[in-house]
Amino acid sequence: MGLSDEQLEAKRKTKKRGSVDNAGRLKRILAGTGQQSGKADWSGADPRWLAAIIHVVTRVGGAVSFGYSRDGGAYSVSVMLDGERETLWFNGGVDIDAELEGVHALFDTGQP
Repeated sequence: MGLSDEQLEAKRKTKKRGSVDNAGRLKRILAGTGQQSGKADWSGADPRWLAAIIHVVTRVGGAVSFGYSRDGGAYSVSVMLDGERETLWFNGGVDIDAELEGVHALFDTGQP
């Protein structure tokens, strides 16, 4: 048997929304991170290419995320668009700026 309207209203009023403790959330997620064992390092990438990729992907209604392989030896760029997701992988030893320039060109002009 279900709850009465009064019981539902009382439950709704006492139920709290999710916590806004974002600093705590970030601390918890960062506590699980360690040193990368591989050689891919996004801090070496030109931030202008990262911003440019975000711009061209979001301009067409997509989303993009940047990450690493599990061992930290490769870069990943995941693009979500039209309900699809594609992840691009680049070895840690590559010229990541040149690779990002190619990704940008593909979205910007349709040509790598």
